[in-house]
Amino acid sequence: MKVAIIGGGIVGLTTAYNLAKDGIDVVVFERKYLLYGASGRNSGGITAMLNDERLINMAKKSMKIYNEIQSEIGFNFLYRKDGYIKVASNEDDLNKLKEEVSLQKRMGVKVKLIDANEVKDFIPDFNADAIIGGAYGEGGVIFPWPVIWGYAKGCKELGVDIKDYTTVEEIVVKDGTIDSVKANGEFFKADFVVNAAGAWSNEISKMAGVELNNRIIKEEICVTESLKPYIDPYLLDVTTGVYLSQSMRGEIVGGIVGNEVKSIDIKGSLDFLIRYAKRAVELIPKLKGLCILRQWAGVYDEAEVIPNISTTNIKGFVQANGFGKFGMCLAPAAGEKVAKLIKG
Repeated sequence: MKVAIIGGGIVGLTTAYNLAKDGIDVVVFERKYLLYGASGRNSGGITAMLNDERLINMAKKSMKIYNEIQSEIGFNFLYRKDGYIKVASNEDDLNKLKEEVSLQKRMGVKVKLIDANEVKDFIPDFNADAIIGGAYGEGGVIFPWPVIWGYAKGCKELGVDIKDYTTVEEIVVKDGTIDSVKANGEFFKADFVVNAAGAWSNEISKMAGVELNNRIIKEEICVTESLKPYIDPYLLDVTTGVYLSQSMRGEIVGGIVGNEVKSIDIKGSLDFLIRYAKRAVELIPKLKGLCILRQWAGVYDEAEVIPNISTTNIKGFVQANGFGKFGMCLAPAAGEKVAKLIKG
């Protein structure tokens, strides 16, 4: 069996790894370089504090895989399990958090509601007046770059051919069945094609004659100069969408949950910096005056039902996209699921 995976991000690589472990011939096509897409441009927040049973189960499984896969591959993902905090500043959002926590507890997630002052137990100089309550649970931060490097290492050691700077130009379909993929002018025979192209998935799907209407979301992030590390958990303000964490080197890495855009755009904006800085300082006054070292933007796709892991009317064409902002949380479990779908 020959499988062509389009997209060298976390979903494409976890799928490739799981297929290759069973001796399947896999080639991964990445149009730019590994880490160019959303897998290299996110903040690395990991948690099972989600609002859907199916996603919670996938996230729990993914967190377990992250724990185990590092020794299996022989690569440190820099996974810090220091907790995850969600806070809210209005009653509607706090009530939603309470409903989520109730669901999460039923699903076996270690999580609890906390009041505004209790956040200070985790972040000493947190401004309790900026919120009205929140939730604390299992989770943390994983560094996206070593995750991708590690999975790429594992894939290559299993014989996966990862072709970066290789643009898929055509998906050849004969009699309703996948035949081959044309990339950089060369044809590659394939029994299956996996569309794991993230924000480019609509475009790839169209090549196979399959309609896909995932939303494209743009998200901006920045990193500050270093402070002595003291913020352990990942912090998300569900009311404003502002999130942040502190790296092991002391930088504050943060952003704002993204918005839908009509086309792919990875340019940073001043408006983002103003909105992010204002709320970040309201939440943690100690951050005032820190210099921004770098800012960037990324794009990801969001399916109507997250994620889109499915077969299509074209035999051998498989969708593995539409993860929204949960790619890093769900991908290890998703990779196993896609591989199982292909193997039958």
